[in-house]
Amino acid sequence: MRCGAVIPAAGRSQRMDGRDKTLVHLEGRPALAWVLDAFAAVPEIVELVVVVSPANRDAVGDLIEATALAARTRVCLGGATRQESVRAGVARLSPEVDLVVIHDAARPLVTPQLLRRSIEAGAEWGAAVAAVPVSDTVKQVDASGRVVVTLERSNLVMAQTPQVFRRDWLEAAYRRWPPGAPPATDDATLLEHAGFPVRIVPGSPENLKLTTETDLAVAATLLAQRRQGARA
Repeated sequence: MRCGAVIPAAGRSQRMDGRDKTLVHLEGRPALAWVLDAFAAVPEIVELVVVVSPANRDAVGDLIEATALAARTRVCLGGATRQESVRAGVARLSPEVDLVVIHDAARPLVTPQLLRRSIEAGAEWGAAVAAVPVSDTVKQVDASGRVVVTLERSNLVMAQTPQVFRRDWLEAAYRRWPPGAPPATDDATLLEHAGFPVRIVPGSPENLKLTTETDLAVAATLLAQRRQGARA
């Protein structure tokens, strides 16, 4: 299967006081640079679309031009929601692409190994999502904060990206999403709603998403450790 990828990087970073998670520096480099490093090491991904905002379009474009990915990467503007942004990115892939990798720019610790594992699973099953087991006890509460039920965590996972889908399944899922419905929080939700089977691929606890200042500190520490390990 011909594999392309979409990296949504157009978010507004509301929980980080408007700081652009795509370009925030970790170990002296923008977060997106670490993501691009991982993608550059996976030649199976023959096309890449990075979805940007008007505010970061030029900076992201300059960053891509400085990488080995420049020849196989396009930039396009996103929409009002993540769902709209990813769909815009998928539309920019060439018609020959029939397997789509979606990975958040705000997950800078993705590895080539995780990308390959996810691609292999997506090619085999049609829809694959990186995920890790839930380690904490999870309780469902009502609007007042009263506990309704404690969920059985052995059956729960926390979804990450990359998420890999057959393109025809993904595009069918977009068409079947109810008009006016709230946007899905991840792409796998679209396929689940459309009735397509979605399988889980082992993710990594290190594959964290940059959401808070604490996440930035943890990510920087992990990246520093990786660099030291590579030099050892």
